Amino acid sequence: MSITLNKFLKKSGYSSLKLIFLETKHYLIEAKINGVNGRFILDSGASSSCICTSLEDKFKVTSKENKEKASSATSQMKHTKISRSNAIQIGKWNSKTSLITFDMSHINTALSEKKINPIDGIIGSDILKNSKSILDYKANKLYLKL
Repeated sequence: MSITLNKFLKKSGYSSLKLIFLETKHYLIEAKINGVNGRFILDSGASSSCICTSLEDKFKVTSKENKEKASSATSQMKHTKISRSNAIQIGKWNSKTSLITFDMSHINTALSEKKINPIDGIIGSDILKNSKSILDYKANKLYLKL
């Protein structure tokens, strides 16, 4: 009798979360930052998780000037700030994390052209690594180690 990937990972202490595959070929994920629900793009190529600067109040985020330079594939990320020690919850998994804040209007403009509702931020490789995530592309599921 064979065991499915889902059953194996659940027995290994992982929880799963269904992902929404967007027309842009991105995955949409729901997460809570400081107890507030948000919509995020899952981006394993982003080194840091981020939220839009205009949503700092919504997510109860306090940020400071960021001395590190930031870049993106679009190179439209000019001014960034950093917010430390934020509570993040994705499904049953939770932790503390730092967040980069920057103006994401260019991202949301591109999404709106595809008739996709705006996102609040990006879940990057920092969270994926910290949660020991496994992405099941066939099932459109993200597994996070509890």
